[in-house]
Amino acid sequence: MARRHPPILIERALLLDNDEVDPAAIEHIVALQRQGYHILLLAEQPARWRPTRRSVDHDLALQQELQQRISRAGAELDGVIYLETGLFSRKRHRAHALDELASRYKVPAADLVFIGQDPILLESVILSGGRAIDARGSGVKGSVPVAGLQAAMDRLT
Repeated sequence: MARRHPPILIERALLLDNDEVDPAAIEHIVALQRQGYHILLLAEQPARWRPTRRSVDHDLALQQELQQRISRAGAELDGVIYLETGLFSRKRHRAHALDELASRYKVPAADLVFIGQDPILLESVILSGGRAIDARGSGVKGSVPVAGLQAAMDRLT
């Protein structure tokens, strides 16, 4: 296997197509991991977690499905990181969470790379010093605009 790189954060929404898991996106994830990258999904923290004995929260069910699909495709997902993005959440809390993540991987936050489309998540990575690739190309200041997940992943290799 190739040498390990700092973790790549990918917005969970980019792996979905109309709320269904996109098989092509899963293959892109597998290809990245085979190149030695740690893969973490990044998502907005749900307003409230609602798991009960009889029902599993939608976000947790989606996380399990993505982990299973990626595993069946021959890769391993390092995890899913949920950041608070609500109206009253603070930028510094998101930056601190990303700093802690970088510390766990023993890299500076500047080495983190995020591929996403949500402006708040893109801005959070930029403020923490990391590199943000905007897969929607919407022009978030400080991000690299590209057209889609595949183009963003091509920027890494």
